[in-house]
Amino acid sequence: MHDDHDMHDDHDDDHDMHDDHDDHDMHDDHDDHGHGEPVGGVINRNANRRVIGYREEFWIQDQYTPNDQWTINLGLRLDNIHGYIEAFQVSPRIGVTYAPNKRHAFRAFYGRLFTPPNLEALPFLALNLEGTTAEPEDDTNIRTKPERSHYFEIGSTHAIGRSTVIQLTGYHKYSTNMADAHQFQSTPMLNYFAFERGWQQGIDFSVKTKLSNTLTARGNVAWGRCKGFGLQSGHFLLHGHELRDIQLPGGTYCDHSQDITSSAVVTYRPFTNTTITAQMFFGSGLRSAEEGQRTNSGNEDSNTTYNLSLTQVFPFAKKQKLLLAVDVVNLFDQQEFLNTGEQSVGLGVSHANMPRSVFFRAQWFF
Repeated sequence: MHDDHDMHDDHDDDHDMHDDHDDHDMHDDHDDHGHGEPVGGVINRNANRRVIGYREEFWIQDQYTPNDQWTINLGLRLDNIHGYIEAFQVSPRIGVTYAPNKRHAFRAFYGRLFTPPNLEALPFLALNLEGTTAEPEDDTNIRTKPERSHYFEIGSTHAIGRSTVIQLTGYHKYSTNMADAHQFQSTPMLNYFAFERGWQQGIDFSVKTKLSNTLTARGNVAWGRCKGFGLQSGHFLLHGHELRDIQLPGGTYCDHSQDITSSAVVTYRPFTNTTITAQMFFGSGLRSAEEGQRTNSGNEDSNTTYNLSLTQVFPFAKKQKLLLAVDVVNLFDQQEFLNTGEQSVGLGVSHANMPRSVFFRAQWFF
């Protein structure tokens, strides 16, 4: 039993109670919008996100060669998906190649493409994030629809001398519900969303040459652009200024829209079973923007990575062989940010390149 004095000691007086729970402390705990406890349960008991998907595919294709110079490829594809969303499409495709001789060839292609959304999409229908730091600025939540595209490509291939082949390709892809992905905060999982429409286009030039019996090289340089217009889904993933920029008449560049990319590979075989390979990869910079500027209106800094590989093969009886290799990624240990995670649509956190890393491989062929 407790007498009145003990009870008074436990709950001293009105002044003490006011010190513990004064208005100032309450204001600190619930400072402003988006900081504090959720209004309701963060995940309710019906928040089972399991999705089982089914997909039926049927395609038929044929090749017709009326003579040595012309080749025609025809195809028809049917896609039918169930689960996350119900959708169906019939996709015709046609490709034509003209080769006036064995050293030159010209080609053209048109295809209707169908890309369903990933089953790993994370809709927030069963989440209650109101009043938390993860509360979206726009809680619109629409299922991501399949991307439906018209794809056009033209190109040519030319043999120069006995040891060099060059190739030039141009493409344009126009999409409805153009698919993209967003890295939500620091999680490595991607959330998939779609622009209402968009286009991708580019030009690629490549060359492959044999410099000697032991030395070969190949490389390519490409220019490309990608733009999205309007937002079909994923509103809850984006900030308010990103939503506004996407809705503007001029559209928004995609995060991965680097203007220039290139690569080069040199392979040297000093001995029959020994191969040394050097690689170079260059990117002019992913999309970003300065503070206060339109989303993805600028670029990150360019970056270049060099890799080196040494492979040795040991032959054995009955055509068996052992392959041992060492690979060095980022040979010069260049420290670069691929993106800073700011003023871009689909990248919420910074990404740096891999530090210099050494990998060892062993393979047995039998």
